[in-house]
Amino acid sequence: MKIRATFIGINRHEHPEIRELTGARRDATALWALFSDTLQDVDATLLVDEEATKAAINYAMDVALVDAGMDDVAIFCFSGHGTHDHRLVSYDTDCSALAVTTTSMDELAERFKKSKARAILCILDCCFSGGTPAKVLEQSPISRLAESPFDAITGKGRILIAASAAHEAAWEQPGTGHGLLTKALIDVLTDTEKAEISLTSAVDEITTRTRTEAERIGVAQNPVFINHVEGGLVFPRLVPGKRYYKAFPERKVQVLSGAIEELAGFGIPPEVVGKWKPRYPAGLNALQLEAVNKHRVLLGNSLLVVAPTSSGKTLIGEIAALRSVTDGQKAVFLLPYRALANEKYEDFAALYGALGIRVARCTGDYSDQAALIMSGRYDVALLTYEMFLAVALSSPTVLMQLGLVVVDEGQFITDPNRGIVVELLLTLLIRARDQGINPQFLVLSAVIGNVNAFDQWLGCEKLVTTERPVPLLEGVLDRSGTYEYLDEKGERKLEQLLPHHAIRQRKERPS
Repeated sequence: MKIRATFIGINRHEHPEIRELTGARRDATALWALFSDTLQDVDATLLVDEEATKAAINYAMDVALVDAGMDDVAIFCFSGHGTHDHRLVSYDTDCSALAVTTTSMDELAERFKKSKARAILCILDCCFSGGTPAKVLEQSPISRLAESPFDAITGKGRILIAASAAHEAAWEQPGTGHGLLTKALIDVLTDTEKAEISLTSAVDEITTRTRTEAERIGVAQNPVFINHVEGGLVFPRLVPGKRYYKAFPERKVQVLSGAIEELAGFGIPPEVVGKWKPRYPAGLNALQLEAVNKHRVLLGNSLLVVAPTSSGKTLIGEIAALRSVTDGQKAVFLLPYRALANEKYEDFAALYGALGIRVARCTGDYSDQAALIMSGRYDVALLTYEMFLAVALSSPTVLMQLGLVVVDEGQFITDPNRGIVVELLLTLLIRARDQGINPQFLVLSAVIGNVNAFDQWLGCEKLVTTERPVPLLEGVLDRSGTYEYLDEKGERKLEQLLPHHAIRQRKERPS
């Protein structure tokens, strides 16, 4: 038996009005890698984002379906947006010409009819109904047809697994980086307690897992399973291998020694690591290594970091953000001051913009890019505390897209004036967990004395240190340019910081 398969996942689209997804690319990549790693006789094509044009999808369907022989099994898997009138949205879909730039169920059915494959498995993790942030294109016309959109593609020798009924929405869960259906499917197909998995027998478990997770986030999603294959379809348990770990290197347990180059092992692009190397020639310091090795921040673990100024906290957030972006998720940095957010934006834009990483900011001034953030057309965003609250409350979709939230200067929660804002935004994020919105948390704080169960309230681990990699020296610079201070041993020292010829006098008094 030979398996011919096409896996399609589309997060980003060419048309600016199409809202971005965060888990579709991971859905397709994970299933493609698992099937390719496990099954020997498999011809699998993976199309993601800009690769998944309508023409490329049509060609891949022809190879997988039309060219299949009588002993072959064909798999067609699509994760992305659907339309209200039952079409699959490709990367180059034009909202003003949906009829000719999307793939209809009739086009899919036509290829199914031409296929000689003994069995066809069709997995659709999209939906044809529902609102934001469901996986449906809101600009599409609403179908007036009474029949199910799945009728045309089912029949003898066909197995259909659809994310939801025609009148329901299909959802993705940023906490896992997958659509609800695909996550349930992966969990069942990789169940270590089984040597083989029959899709017919596993359907109840897939459906239950999807429904349970949907209920947990406060929505309804009931997968559709239609089986017309005599005896069903049985696969060996899917086992992660070389392709899977190349696509998801963070899933392998790694221990870093400190060299910046080692971060590439977590999937962070070499171009990014190359930018960091001259900035941090000494590599990661002890605080950063503990965050990565012990607290596993690059594996998605949340963490409260309490450490002195200049101890390297920001880099922990930065490498976690790039890890999240590599996974196709969004990362936001929340900062107390507009000036600080703008400074970070300029730094990030200069450092990462040339590498294709989209940096946005929202600070409440004329240069804001709130529209990009609301539509999800960014990778890393920098916002002030207040602007994040405003954006998140006005558009809950923003929270659904987040993979990482870095709260910088977390000690502001103790501030008599700004503390209430920090507490409100953290409460908003904590309460969002009840709806299944569970991005990774990194709260970076200066030394605040007693942590007072701050980490327990956040629901994360804590990393606390009072050590300063850069010594803090106290002293006095007098008008002669002499700096008098106490060194690390407490001994009095004198140092001429300014040469005498550089000192200027104003009128009769030395400057």
